[in-house]
Amino acid sequence: MPRQNLSPEQAAIVDNWVNKGGPMLVEASAGSGKTRVLTESVREILERTPRERFRILCLTFTNKAADEMRERLADVKGIKERTFIGTTHAFALEILKSRRHELGLDDMPQIIDKEADRKAILTQAILSNPLLAHHYLHLPDNNLYDSLPKYQTDFLSKCLTFISRQKQRLIWLDEEVNSYPGWTRERVRMYQDYNALLRSQNLIDYDDILLMTWRILSEREAVANLYRRLYKYVLVDEAQDLSFAQYELIRTFCIEHIQNVMLVGDPKQAIHGYAGASSQFMKERFVEDFELGPGQQMPIQYNYRSSKAITSLANNLSGNGQDNSENYFSGKIEFLEFSDERNEAAWIIQKIHQVIGTKGEAYDGELTLDKIAILGRNRFVFKELEKALSVDEKLCNQFFLKRGTEVLEPESSTMKVFDLGTRILSNRRAYVYVNQLFDLLAINQEQCQFLDNEKDSLALLSSALSIQNNSLLPKSLSNALLSAWEKIEIDINKLPNILEVLIDEFAAINADNERSLALQDLEEWREAWTKYVRSVPANAKSMADFRRFLAMGTQSKKQAGLTLATVHTVKGLEFYIVFLIGVGDGTFPDYRAVGKNELAEERNNAYVAVTRAKRDLYVSYPKLKKAPWGTLQQEKSRFFSNQPFQSVETLASRG
Repeated sequence: MPRQNLSPEQAAIVDNWVNKGGPMLVEASAGSGKTRVLTESVREILERTPRERFRILCLTFTNKAADEMRERLADVKGIKERTFIGTTHAFALEILKSRRHELGLDDMPQIIDKEADRKAILTQAILSNPLLAHHYLHLPDNNLYDSLPKYQTDFLSKCLTFISRQKQRLIWLDEEVNSYPGWTRERVRMYQDYNALLRSQNLIDYDDILLMTWRILSEREAVANLYRRLYKYVLVDEAQDLSFAQYELIRTFCIEHIQNVMLVGDPKQAIHGYAGASSQFMKERFVEDFELGPGQQMPIQYNYRSSKAITSLANNLSGNGQDNSENYFSGKIEFLEFSDERNEAAWIIQKIHQVIGTKGEAYDGELTLDKIAILGRNRFVFKELEKALSVDEKLCNQFFLKRGTEVLEPESSTMKVFDLGTRILSNRRAYVYVNQLFDLLAINQEQCQFLDNEKDSLALLSSALSIQNNSLLPKSLSNALLSAWEKIEIDINKLPNILEVLIDEFAAINADNERSLALQDLEEWREAWTKYVRSVPANAKSMADFRRFLAMGTQSKKQAGLTLATVHTVKGLEFYIVFLIGVGDGTFPDYRAVGKNELAEERNNAYVAVTRAKRDLYVSYPKLKKAPWGTLQQEKSRFFSNQPFQSVETLASRG
């Protein structure tokens, strides 16, 4: 992107930081071009220093944002060699892979990437602790649960949340530690036993990546200095959503060593407080720790993305004016109320049919489904809409509900077996996956004990397939999977050919649904492998490293069609038309948001949702909504209480 595409205020920030250096905080409102400021700063530094060997560290909030930055800078000479562009977790993982021995780790652990797998390990830890086991196996005296399984599910979720929060606070307890301030002895044991079980299976969870890397940087000064000498500039995107662990990792790495640090973010878009994030790390801690002066805190106010109508509403929500004088399009906003969710869904579908195919400058050509999104505060507001879309003749196969995570997870039984096999090949010690394979193949306890003696991964897989008790896989597919695993063991670079062979084998599956799912799974594997190959050196590929790549969610694929998404999953995305649905008070804001901070974050959610729209916005809510215990009557969201909602009767109400 040519330098002349910078606006005056964007250019001032780039010039200030590149010429003067030092720490800088940029508060960039929605649509103000913060990504352009980041990428052009990188471009300017690299083009001014073509013979230098230092590197630039660019930390993003999502993998998608990292991909976008790389694409914008693809034409810059030396961009691959002289930059690291990725999430904080991705950067930390690179350090951990190289310096794991500093923590006594001989082999690089695999990342446990599913909540169910973490629960399986936690259950084992709880059952080994008599007091926790008693709590887990018996309903509490003040029982509020319908059944023991429901109670146990909630119990495990609360325990995992506790463990995750402690790791996010960078708390590490060695096995010999018997107490910790504010913790019961049982919690200390649970925390230690869970982590010990992970280590015994050569596994780490997602929170361990930052915790372990922070330990290396804070406890091994010589190691930290090696990386500090490598990086001269550090840029951080979406800084309003830094967590304590992320900020401390950045602070430990940079403070007193790397002064050229730029944080870019928008406090009005801070929406991840539930995960420990806070804009205070950007606005207060960074300013204090790096001693920022007035000239080192610069705003970007102009909105170059959204129409005047959208920006005006965003200003109303945030209470913090944003100059919209640069907006070329006027845009349109409508506020609508419906009798119930069915009517709301019917009107939205009717409206999409009405606008689709519209052509004009406002929509950069023809308006397609890819340019439209339907957003909600939570996934439950889409229930009636999904039902209506699924029976619509033109839209039934043209929409998707965007997932919050990007972890590759097979849908077909056949590929679940293949997937588990690759996990076991990568890490024979990870018994959580061995047990899952035994369960999938219906191998009984006596047979499990026999298979436990198989030390070699391939021997274990071969024996397991040969004695499967539920005939999940016919002989031909069992042979195909075993052959695939054997070839992977010999040469991981042959994976594309191996997947092609499996595609041919799976095409012969008798069950139509299983065949279709398996072939879709294989296509996702092919896409993930292609992206992985582009991201690693030719001589560094391995199945273990590929599995870590998958666990980091870096294989996200683009989906075509109408987007349905919760607000938290569309950060950084933009659409020409947005439908914001289900904005009843108690849904948006969420009924659980009762404190000042929680309500402020809910308002930020509304701000983010509104500013995803480039041109037009439709905000709606149903007066009646269904709940598991009955039908609830609701008022419009307090965030939009001063807006002129119009009551609409739809075809659904007359049908």
